[in-house]
This record gives sequence, structure tokens and C-alpha cells, in this order.
Amino acid sequence: MKRVLSFLLLVLAAASASAQASKPPEEPPTFSDSAGAEYVMLPVLVTDKNGRFADGLRKEDFVLKVGETRVPVDTFDRDESAPVSFAFLVDTSGSMGVGDKLENAKNAIRSIVRARKPGDDFALFAFSEGEVRMVADFAPDPTALLGALWELEASGQTALFDAVAATPEHMMKGRNNKRAILLFTDGVDNASVLTAEKMAELLQRVSVPVYPIGMKNSAFDILTEKQRQELSVDTLQMLAASSGGRLHLVSGADDLRPLAAQISGEVRQQYLLGFAPSGKGDVKYRIVFVSVAKPGSWVVRTRRGYRGTAPGGS
Repeated sequence: MKRVLSFLLLVLAAASASAQASKPPEEPPTFSDSAGAEYVMLPVLVTDKNGRFADGLRKEDFVLKVGETRVPVDTFDRDESAPVSFAFLVDTSGSMGVGDKLENAKNAIRSIVRARKPGDDFALFAFSEGEVRMVADFAPDPTALLGALWELEASGQTALFDAVAATPEHMMKGRNNKRAILLFTDGVDNASVLTAEKMAELLQRVSVPVYPIGMKNSAFDILTEKQRQELSVDTLQMLAASSGGRLHLVSGADDLRPLAAQISGEVRQQYLLGFAPSGKGDVKYRIVFVSVAKPGSWVVRTRRGYRGTAPGGS
């Protein structure tokens, strides 16, 4: 429990240089993106049955429900030219040094940064052993981030679950409404205190899509089901589904180069839907459903819910 709190404090200290250690709570700290009457924003990605992005949808084409209650959409936006805040979360454990996995992750980050658009900003986090650290804070100028990439080295064990749980609060420091966390890891977790179940609970409260990028090697395809479970593939899939992102498994640079552009482009295709909770009654986790009423076979991805009061008027 103390280690979970220390991970959070380490990242807070890197971000603000003012965090201080305190007595650990009875339960692990939880991140709440929305509480009480805080406005709820939902990044929504819509594709047709062939995987093509849905263009031209209007506010009235969306049906938004919280539980069984239909909720009017207050905010609606889709601007492909709108800037994006990208947080890169990089596994620097010893296993990432095998097969150039860490170097391939660095090159993918460089590709996204090189393709940046005006207003984009970027942050870089690294994790291994009992430490999650901010390497470069959010900034539209990527010079410091790119310089810091050269210094990342692979060593130590992996605290994957703790790292992901500690990161979303700092993603909120990005200034743009469109946001994404790109998690580069080989999926091994041999040091976390936080359980997979608790991590899933945390992620269900996050408004930012998480894109886990599983760095596998050539032997991955012949692994047994048990071996794959040990590499947390199912957990990485859960990470993506809980937040509205998508899991990708890659084997090397040839996979990563096009993937970096694909994820960057996908984030820019988000529709943004927003509504205001009432600010009255219980603050709890509430399941969100988004669908498209317009005729067609649509696949809709968004986060699973928010923590707060019931929507206004319900």
C-alpha cells in the first residue's frame, strides 16, 4: 500500500516539485476524472463495419445514456485539425532491452512527434522497478522530450499496473480536449502492488483513451495460452477497452512505423460529447452508453463511465 502511494507522490513531485510524503490511506488512492458536478467529456470514435471513420455525424445522430437515462448532449465537436495532447508512457524494465523493443518504442514516439500539428503537446513518462517518473512535462516544443529519449535505458523489474494507475492524473495537465495515452510495454508485470482488478476500476474512471502497444518478439506467436497470460496480454486488452482505446501487438520497427501514424490519426478523428452532472445526490461510478441512431452498422468506442452525480435533470 505504501508503494502505491509513493508512486503517485513521485509523479506529483516531478510535475510540481511540491508533493510531500504522507500517511498511506486504508485503501489504494483512486483517480476520479469527474466528481460531483464536474463537467463530463466523452471522446468517441465511430467506424463503420469496414473500419472506416464515420464522417459528417451531427449531434442529433448520437444517443447518449447514463444507465437507463437518456442524456442531452451539451457539447459536441469534431475538428480533425484540433490539437492533441499525447502522453507517452514507456516501460524501461530490463526485458524491454531484449530485441530492441525499447529502441523501437523510442522511434515510434519520434515518428508521432515529427508528424505533430500546431497546438499539439507532449509528455513523457518512464517506469520500472518501484518508480514512475515524469521525464518531460507537457510542452508544445518537443525538444526536451526528444533529448530525454536518448537517455532512457532498460533495467530492473516492471510495475506496469502501478504505472498506469499513477499516470492519468497527469494526463489532465495536457491543454487540449483531444488526448491519448500511448503505453509502450512488453506486458510483463513482476513488481506491481496494485492488482489488475483494482487497476481496471481506476481506468473505468478515466476520460483519456489508453493505447497499449505490446512489444512482442518473434516467439510470441508460438507461446502457450498460459505464457500469454503471464505477459498480461489480456490485461492490456482490458486497459484499452476500459478507456476507449485499442490494443496493438507489434513485433518490430516495421510494425511500429505505420502504427504510430495510425494511432495519431485515429485520435484526431474523435467526436467529443459533453454533458453536465446535476451536482446533487450520490457521487458514484456511472456506466455510459453511446450509440449512433443514424442507419448503418456502426462501431462506437468510448470510455465506460464516469464518477460523479447523476446527469442534470435526471
